[in-house]
Parts: sequence; C-alpha cells; structure tokens
Amino acid sequence: MKKWSLYLFSFVLLATVRPAWSEGTDLPIGNIDQIQGEVGLMRKGEAITPAGNTLLQEGDRLTTGKGGLKLRLKDNSRITLAANTQFEITRYRFNAEAKTSDAHFKLLSGAFRAVTGAIGHLPKPSFEVETPVATMGIRGTDFWGGFIFNGDLDVAMFSGKGVYVRNADGISEIRLPGEGVTVVKGRAPTDARIWPDWKIQRAIESTLLEP
Repeated sequence: MKKWSLYLFSFVLLATVRPAWSEGTDLPIGNIDQIQGEVGLMRKGEAITPAGNTLLQEGDRLTTGKGGLKLRLKDNSRITLAANTQFEITRYRFNAEAKTSDAHFKLLSGAFRAVTGAIGHLPKPSFEVETPVATMGIRGTDFWGGFIFNGDLDVAMFSGKGVYVRNADGISEIRLPGEGVTVVKGRAPTDARIWPDWKIQRAIESTLLEP
C-alpha cells in the first residue's frame, strides 16, 4: 500500500510541476486584436475563419488580403500585418520570472510592424523574424520589415535599442531611429542609413489600420 501511495505521489508531482513553457504546446500565446478586411488563419493544415479576440497558437500562419491584422502576444508585444502579407508564428516562449524569451516568426511576403512588449525589456531578448533572404532580430524596439518597395527586403527602426539583420553573406546593425537597411537576395545586408521621410511614411502607412 505504501509503495502504491509513493507511485501516486510521484505521478501527481510530475503532473503538477511543469516548466514555465512547454515544447509544442497548444496553449494560447496571444490573440488577434484587430481585423480589417479579409484575413485568413491556417492551423495544423486546417483553415480557420479568424475574428476579433481569436486566440493564437504556435504554428499559426496568418494571411491578409486588401486589409490588415493586428496581433497582441502574452508579453504585450504587438505585431501589425500589412495588406497582402503571409506571416507565421513559428515559436513563442516567454518566461517573465526567469527573464527569458524565445520568439521566432516568419515573414513570407508583404510587410509587418512590431512593437515589443516585456520581451524587449529583458537583458537578452530573443525575438527574431525570418524571411527568405535574411533574419532580423531586436534588442527592444519598434521596427518594420517588408518587401513593398521594389521586391527586396527593407528593414527600418522607428524607436528602440537596435535591430540586427543577418544572412549567410553578412550582418548589419541598425542603431538609430529612422535608419534602415536593404537586403537583396544573395547579398549581405547594406549598411544602415537614414531613410528619406517619404520612405518612412510609406512604411508606417502600410501597417496602419482604421480605428
């Protein structure tokens, strides 16, 4: 009897003592905060019609048509998708107590703007967006990335501590608000330089949603 009691206690202990995040979890990691126009959501091969406050999971792929979409994650990071965008939440882990994060996304087409929440205030934040030509990561910031100008990847920072853009050919650092880089497929990211006002404005307007 004592042996079975010990086994039962061990099972309960293992079931209740869980890590701050779990690999492959289906638990919600945030929600859709705002929808404008036609949008889509693919989850594990199944098409879902999203609505305001639809909960998000790892692996979700979001698409927009002529409208746009705003996401809010558990650490209060906000990501706005422009029109004609495909964006995937590859991985999202955030542990406030341990002060760790592991957030990874994919921009397949279109454009996005991200304003990091609590993750951006961590000592060593991990928040990256992968694209077909380069990966961009933050050090706590408001930044933008997309393919809307001439088909190449453009990345800009509006405020914050910095953004890095890297691929197999090199890496570039954005350190000042208003700076941006361009990545042509098969080439290293350009050096950061101040964008003209018209380019900044167009980038901002691409991810503005109607109230």
